[in-house]
Amino acid sequence: MLGISTLVFGLFLFSVQDVIIKHFSGSFPVLELVFIRSLTGTIIILTALFTLGKTGSIKLYGKQAVIIKGIFGYISYLCYYLALATLPMAETATITFFAPVIVTALSAIIFKEKVGIHRWGAVLLGFVSIILVIGPKGHFGNPAIILALLAAITYAAMTLSTRFMDPRDSATASAFYTTLVFLVMSLLSMIVIYLLDFGADTSDESLQFLVRSWVEPSDVSQWLIISTALIATIGFYCLTQAYLLADFSVVAPFEYTYLIWSVLFGYLFWNELPQTQSIIGILLLVASNLYILRRETMLSKKRGFKKCKEHRI
Repeated sequence: MLGISTLVFGLFLFSVQDVIIKHFSGSFPVLELVFIRSLTGTIIILTALFTLGKTGSIKLYGKQAVIIKGIFGYISYLCYYLALATLPMAETATITFFAPVIVTALSAIIFKEKVGIHRWGAVLLGFVSIILVIGPKGHFGNPAIILALLAAITYAAMTLSTRFMDPRDSATASAFYTTLVFLVMSLLSMIVIYLLDFGADTSDESLQFLVRSWVEPSDVSQWLIISTALIATIGFYCLTQAYLLADFSVVAPFEYTYLIWSVLFGYLFWNELPQTQSIIGILLLVASNLYILRRETMLSKKRGFKKCKEHRI
């Protein structure tokens, strides 16, 4: 329950951050937002640790795993933000949060976790739900759809990479170095775009969001951007801690709670309402995740009963 609660709270924080990012998508470059957020987040974490005298908690043992996790996370969130500039919040979130279904499928393939026919059926239902959201014809010609799908795949990879982390590494260390990876990657990305001299002469909102020149923020905008750093810092900590506290198959289905916030905030701030087909897709995705959770709970109880019986014998 602690792992689930931590995950749900972290996703709520990220949904608030996404409202701010989407608000700025028409006037700021995404890399500027990520860079400022990451720089501020790094300063926040270091300041807090020095104040509390806990700088030793960011000692890192499994460097490679954390770096890989950070790179996958950076690609995922960058693709998500770019898709968010074009697509409604609910549609973007639904496509991206197909990731828990991918996690369940890959857990069986990579980690040899036992996934029966019932949960494979739930995975198939998840695929059907995404097809409904995207549309029967796919709309794969829309770059934003591709970006959202890429965000889902890399987010699942980021989640799975947590399994390779050294158990001695704390959630604080993971959050700090993930933020640091975001900072370095955003800086490198800005340098590449500058050297290649990409122009913003395009009608595609996602591409404009990527290649737009640096914008000097006003006082209000600056504080809003800085606030995303605090949100992201706490959010990363919550997500990492959640998957360290509980099994993937138990925690992952609750990632769908982000869909609730995306529909609510999309309607409140941009008057976005999902189409009937998208609503059906969202409900099917939620149903598939909940069924995976139900099966895992039943199997856990059976395993616990079997162990108890063997102990008595």
